[in-house]
Amino acid sequence: MSDLNNMLDKSALRKFLLDRRTSNSNINELSNNLHIHIEPLINSFNGKSISIFQAYNNEINTNDLIKFLISKNFSISLPCINDESDEMLFREWNGTDQLISGKYGILEPNQNNKIVYPSVLFIPLLAFDENGNRLGYGGGYYDKYIDAHDTENMHLLKIGVGYSFQKIYEVPNNINDKKLNWILTEKYLYKV
Repeated sequence: MSDLNNMLDKSALRKFLLDRRTSNSNINELSNNLHIHIEPLINSFNGKSISIFQAYNNEINTNDLIKFLISKNFSISLPCINDESDEMLFREWNGTDQLISGKYGILEPNQNNKIVYPSVLFIPLLAFDENGNRLGYGGGYYDKYIDAHDTENMHLLKIGVGYSFQKIYEVPNNINDKKLNWILTEKYLYKV
């Protein structure tokens, strides 16, 4: 598939999936058990910094998962977009600090919060497939962060988080798209 066809396929797929998520998110939110399904992985997080996200634009609600991680004494951070470099970075967040509206209207810690380099990433998505491919909003922020920080010295654990209905047969992908290690939904956790 050419790069142009791939971009067109991804763009059309994003619109369709955003509409579908808007239509279905309230129904599936009633059975949101992210915090329960993540338990088998919890021991592998010990001593690691964890990045999670605040739900935006009908993404699956992560509040119970955040509370669960904090109750287990994990240090968590949230993604932020650096206005100057247009790169994603992560700032510590204790679960109660005031959040501000970031570049895309997504809530993030303010600039006084310490920048950290998490080794566990909970990553939002529009779609995923059984091979660990993920479709995001198209900015490439997570892919660029993973490309720069997933090294032999610091292996990143990449957990895609979304609704089970966001699974599709095949996510269009290219060389810049980074695969997930795990998928976490309101119904299940599975290793890719």
